[in-house]
Amino acid sequence: MSKIIRSSNYLLFISIVACIISAFVFVFLLTQNTVKYAIALELPYNSDQVIILINKERIKNNLKPLISEQLLTNAANNKNRDMINNKYFSHISPVDGKKWSDFIKEVKYEYVEAGENLANGFKKADEMVNAWMNSPTHRANILGEGYTETGVAIQKGKINGADTIFVTQVFGRR
Repeated sequence: MSKIIRSSNYLLFISIVACIISAFVFVFLLTQNTVKYAIALELPYNSDQVIILINKERIKNNLKPLISEQLLTNAANNKNRDMINNKYFSHISPVDGKKWSDFIKEVKYEYVEAGENLANGFKKADEMVNAWMNSPTHRANILGEGYTETGVAIQKGKINGADTIFVTQVFGRR
């Protein structure tokens, strides 16, 4: 009888060890796929970094910093997705003639004043902001005295078959 008990205990022990090993293997494989997925989606900078750099420029020019606003962020994300899905890079969609301001109106942001800056292909936020500051129209938006709020979207996509980073920044004042 003691051999049967030892045998049962041994089988129970082996079963528990096998379950634990299986759980570790499952978690390991799941983690590896999650890490690969996160790395694939990783961007070299984020919207907060862009807003900080924009606000540094505004402060240097004696202007109040812009406040991040969720509705404007939603509009910027929608604009980015539209450009990525319809394979264009412009303030106006060649597909349906939709203007940048339409994306702001769609999220129910009621503005008195609004603007948009676009960029693609920049791997560093500071290089992108410097390029905007060297462009009269982009600079005018960044240093717009009437603007109080902003939203920034950054997403990976393709344009002309090449991978790129799309950035949309919208500016507003209610």
